[in-house]
Amino acid sequence: MGLLFVSSFAMADEAKKEDTVNSSSEPVTIVDSWKKQIVANLGLNQGAFDNWRQGGTNFVSWQAALNVKLEQDTTATNWANSLKLEYGMTYIDKQGTRKSADTINLESVYAWKTWPEINPFVSFAAKTQFDAGFDYSTSPATQTSGFLDPGYFTETAGLKYVPSPVFYTRLGFAVKETVASQFKALYTVNPDTGVPQSELTEMGASSVPELTLKFSPDTSFSSKLDMFWNGKALERTVVEWDNQLSVGLSKVISLNVENDYRYDPVVYLGWQIKETLSIGFALSLL
Repeated sequence: MGLLFVSSFAMADEAKKEDTVNSSSEPVTIVDSWKKQIVANLGLNQGAFDNWRQGGTNFVSWQAALNVKLEQDTTATNWANSLKLEYGMTYIDKQGTRKSADTINLESVYAWKTWPEINPFVSFAAKTQFDAGFDYSTSPATQTSGFLDPGYFTETAGLKYVPSPVFYTRLGFAVKETVASQFKALYTVNPDTGVPQSELTEMGASSVPELTLKFSPDTSFSSKLDMFWNGKALERTVVEWDNQLSVGLSKVISLNVENDYRYDPVVYLGWQIKETLSIGFALSLL
């Protein structure tokens, strides 16, 4: 968490410098350099069958999402903040209600424009979920996660390479803390002793390439690859790759396709894959 204080100090220092410049006799026009975007999505789906010989199971599902992006871009610095919230449920006849989406992702990246394409940066990221998660392959279903159980916090300092407005990549030294309580045996086992603990701290390297394409005012594609290596075995590298395509069909109706891939050998020895396609309401609040 120490990098947060470094970032705060740096921002305070920048503000102090600006005040010094503004104290000159030259009149200065203050311009709001913040770019703000808040988009809310709600998707609904339902199916009912009565003597339908081709088969089918009654179901009702919904999924809500909130995506917030706040970015301050000046000639000297860039401060990008993002928040992604998702939650959804599906009711299946004779099987009950199951969670279909549950995400809390927060990230803040502060970079100094020291060189034209290479910027030193510090960042903070936090990831967890709202509600309990279950493994439905067992009978009865077994709870495997909960709010901040696990919770992931990562602080990184390094260099950000920005070759174009639509693509950048970050590489740096990272400290990653994983916290857990009820499910310590699943997420926070000390790799050296094999003993579960409430917090597991790892130091290593972080690499984050990100691509954002806007095909039209209402159609966009984003891809983010987040990798963390703890400096030990390469096969223990944690990989998170998120891809999302959003197509605006009207002012309030949108089509969203999301493909997410996870590789975390501590949680599951193999790839975790999530694919969703939804048509629902999208409202731009800012």
